[in-house]
Amino acid sequence: MENKKLVKRFVMTSTFAGAFLAAPVIGEAALGDQTLKQGITHQDVQELQSLLKNKGFFNYHETTTYFGPVTRKAVMDFQRENGLVVDGIVGKNTYSKLLEKSYQEGPSPTKPSVSESKQPVSTQPEKVLKLNSTGKEVKLLQEDLKLLGFFTFYKTTEFYGTITTEAVRKFQISQKLKVTGVADATTIDRIKKQTEIKKNPTTPAPPQTTPSPSAPVPSPTDTIQLKFGSKGPEVIQLQTRLKNLGYFKYSMITDYFGTITEESVEKFQRANGLAVTGVVTTTVLNKMTEVEKKQGQQPVSTRNQITISVIANASELMGIPYQWGGTTTKGFDCSGFIQYVFAKEGISLPRTTAQMWNSTTPVSQPEVGDLVFFETYTKGPSHLGIYIGNNQFVHSGSSTGVTVSNLNLAYWQNIYLGAKRVNY
Repeated sequence: MENKKLVKRFVMTSTFAGAFLAAPVIGEAALGDQTLKQGITHQDVQELQSLLKNKGFFNYHETTTYFGPVTRKAVMDFQRENGLVVDGIVGKNTYSKLLEKSYQEGPSPTKPSVSESKQPVSTQPEKVLKLNSTGKEVKLLQEDLKLLGFFTFYKTTEFYGTITTEAVRKFQISQKLKVTGVADATTIDRIKKQTEIKKNPTTPAPPQTTPSPSAPVPSPTDTIQLKFGSKGPEVIQLQTRLKNLGYFKYSMITDYFGTITEESVEKFQRANGLAVTGVVTTTVLNKMTEVEKKQGQQPVSTRNQITISVIANASELMGIPYQWGGTTTKGFDCSGFIQYVFAKEGISLPRTTAQMWNSTTPVSQPEVGDLVFFETYTKGPSHLGIYIGNNQFVHSGSSTGVTVSNLNLAYWQNIYLGAKRVNY
């Protein structure tokens, strides 16, 4: 095998090697591509804790990247409950069980007493939304959380994935509710109340204050271009420019101007002697251009915007389960996943990993949006994913579904074939 290059990518894990394979062969790594146990510090630990929290076993108030005694106890409780070997170590069997769907319903209906018999009694279970839930209720939940500034993804969907789970957790923390990431009746009711307050504020506007003479004051003729709640390609370009300048730290570029973007703008304004408002005006954009010229940076190109949209499409699907031969949001195999996210941007790719390998252009140094290929269970390309930078790639793994993995891990380095670029 040729010398393998260390590449930082999001990769779609695939076992779909060709259209004529009779049965799947599992050759890629599981969640995090390594066994997790006490003492490990890794991003996969945080994902593990989120899964355990959603199933009611991890009760710490926040998730972390450290696998300590609390995580070990949660793992052992889960293993004991599900008939697994109780060792506190998360291997393939434990991962597989963790990723099985579970559904949470409200209390069972009870028979009314004689005194209550004249009153109508609902026999429907209380609706609870959680990881892997789908439907219009999920979309409405995301819209409310977006209005409140907790759901920062660039658009709402009908799928309750890890981004929605984290948004619900942040809301629960802000309201001092039990932090589970599950939208139960109490959480949904509180979200609706806060949304109503946001839409119909009753408090009078605060009196205007005179800023300190030393503080920068925005010009009264300065035109506002973007602000909290703005959406569109202009926001994508803004986030990309801020990221290149070192102010936007979030892992994903989106087309929604949320709290993270607002904080990034404030940091830029503060560092460059502008009025700190979190609002992007003509003056702010001109200052960004000035700073970029000093650093020799180029403006975002159309190709970059397409690439950003492809990565955003992939992140939207986080948590969707793996399905052999799958090409829809009900379940993806690796090549089906990649074909799907590119198709949403009008870019047509062939169906199989091998065909994608043959129809793309080799590159010596991969960039964000390039495809990375691996040789898993058979000679030649049999798995691929999308590179997103920072040694990470997104992929649909047979044991994990759509997830993010680290290309620095020995497993991926040993089977890496190379990177190729989609022509668009």
